[in-house]
Amino acid sequence: MCVDDELLNTYLDGELEEPWRTQVEEHIGYCNACRQRLEQLRQLHEKVAAAMLSDEDIQFRQDRVLSFFEKSRFPSGNKKMHIFRKKVQVKLVPALITTAAAFVVVFIGAFVLFGTNADQGQEILPGVATPIDSANVRQVSDVQSVTLDSFSLEQIVQHLDAMGYAVKLEVKAVTPLE
Repeated sequence: MCVDDELLNTYLDGELEEPWRTQVEEHIGYCNACRQRLEQLRQLHEKVAAAMLSDEDIQFRQDRVLSFFEKSRFPSGNKKMHIFRKKVQVKLVPALITTAAAFVVVFIGAFVLFGTNADQGQEILPGVATPIDSANVRQVSDVQSVTLDSFSLEQIVQHLDAMGYAVKLEVKAVTPLE
């Protein structure tokens, strides 16, 4: 199996560690295709190294680029930029967008949480209790406790219908009364 280009580049750069370096050298010794590929990569490395700019060339181009940006992108001392325009372009727009997004989220959240129905709000929000005093306290007896057995089937169906439930009754069996 031949050596891939990544491993050959690492070998060519001298960064390949010892157990693998020896194996790559042995493979290159008998594999003609990998030897040719290594030679192509070596030529490519030489071309890239020859194309590198010298420090003088870089300094000249760097000065040209910096002067272009100073002239075209940064205002000169003679021109005055309005303070509101500067803030809107640089910092105010992201802040306005963030504020508007937060407002929309809070508004939708409040609408979903509280809704528009006053009765629905009473179910979600806790009620406010009146202070406890003798006028607000009454005694409840256990004798008057109401259970489901004390209502007829007709009364239960009417109550559920008044609350908005759809009630469907099915009779599975009829047992005669004795």
